[in-house]
Amino acid sequence: MISETKDGVIYLLVKKLKEVLDPDNVVHPNGLRRINAPYLAVWILYYAWVVAFATWWTASPVSDSSFDTQIRSVMHLVNLLSSAIFVFIIRKEWFVKTARAGAALVVLSMVLFYAFECETLKIIAAITGSIAIGCVNISILIPFIFTLNNTEKLYAVVSGNALIQLISLIREHSTSGLTEPIISFALLLLSLSTVLFFKDKKDCAAGNPEPTEKPVMHRRIYLSLMFNCAIAILCKGAGKGILNVAVSASGSSVLTGYYIGGLTGCLIYVLVYAFSDKAFIWLGNITFSSITAGLLFYAFTPQSPGLSIPFSVFLGIGSTIGMINMYYIIGVIGKKYDSLQYMRMSILFIGLLGGASGIVVGNMISRTGTIEISVFASIVSALVMLAFMFISPIMERANYLNAWGLESNRTEVGGGRFDMFKPYGLSKREAEVCDLLLQGYTLRQISAILSIAYSTVNTYCTSAYRKLGINSRAELLLKFKDHITK
Repeated sequence: MISETKDGVIYLLVKKLKEVLDPDNVVHPNGLRRINAPYLAVWILYYAWVVAFATWWTASPVSDSSFDTQIRSVMHLVNLLSSAIFVFIIRKEWFVKTARAGAALVVLSMVLFYAFECETLKIIAAITGSIAIGCVNISILIPFIFTLNNTEKLYAVVSGNALIQLISLIREHSTSGLTEPIISFALLLLSLSTVLFFKDKKDCAAGNPEPTEKPVMHRRIYLSLMFNCAIAILCKGAGKGILNVAVSASGSSVLTGYYIGGLTGCLIYVLVYAFSDKAFIWLGNITFSSITAGLLFYAFTPQSPGLSIPFSVFLGIGSTIGMINMYYIIGVIGKKYDSLQYMRMSILFIGLLGGASGIVVGNMISRTGTIEISVFASIVSALVMLAFMFISPIMERANYLNAWGLESNRTEVGGGRFDMFKPYGLSKREAEVCDLLLQGYTLRQISAILSIAYSTVNTYCTSAYRKLGINSRAELLLKFKDHITK
């Protein structure tokens, strides 16, 4: 019996390892494509710069900064409002031009901010830069959603958040006043230089031509927006406010714990997606449970001040996983349903409603006494625990009945469709070509999507037809008509 159990465990481990090593697994680096390097790089570097240097989320209450807490709050609110406006103005095919124009204005505004000595002029430069940041935000979000595959999206958001934690650790432990402006400006220039490599093609909107048919987007999918809005208010609003109070009381060691927790959250995120078929649900549960644990630790800090460190670590884990999950799922759903409307609603719900509300709530908490915050933390932790007990099964049904939850584990949206080609022995490229043909793309469009020569696409097509025992696209559509309906 013991031997059989041991063999069964070994079998499961081997099976799981094979799944992790499968090139279709979203964490497999085989999914990274050189042609999309500029869109991947700009997301990692620019997102890290914005969050680390120009948002209230990473403003330190105990150390000097070029952008103090108050200026950051204003910049952050203007940035969120600007993004909410630009998301309704910028069209898919404009993203290259708007990214470059916005990038130039951001750099100019930051140069003026550091050059001016007058506080009024500094504030004007900061606000102008924040408006331009909103323009760049939407311009890089378009290729993030509609061009990058799931592997590239996952590496972008995880790497961006990891970089934020590292920059914040360096900044908190630096003794030189020049460290922050030097790192800030160098990272800004490096990140925005990537827009020079964006490709402006007339035959593609943000990288891919429009499919002839789109999957039907059920209204239940919008539950993800409410979920993400709650995460933004809880993690980056209430959580950040309580963190500020803890830092003011216990010192910068609390911030160190928070950023180490953030790096741990990045690692946990990748591991969960590597080994779980329902990663999104598990990560949502980890987010809620980590934040709940952190708040419970904080509720008892008046009696045991040492609990402020585990509070900050758990809050860092939950906040980071929540933010990574938020952007990754926006990218997966947006591309699967090719929905500009979903992208716009995401910015309104998460950015404007969740982000702005979070800043207001967080600032209110920061100004409240420690005892009151402890009581507040206890109440909120209990409510969060109850909420996640009810929300988790609802989200699981909504996400996996609509298929995108499972597809978030695959390199490509629609990757599960490749299963229908396995009995015929098609190679990965042959399956990709046939899948795109079924979606209505021409051979030339497929050549652009896969970044391979037209003649190579034609070769893959001919080879696939021979293995399938057919001679035309019409026969291909007829052979797999049931899968198309699904």
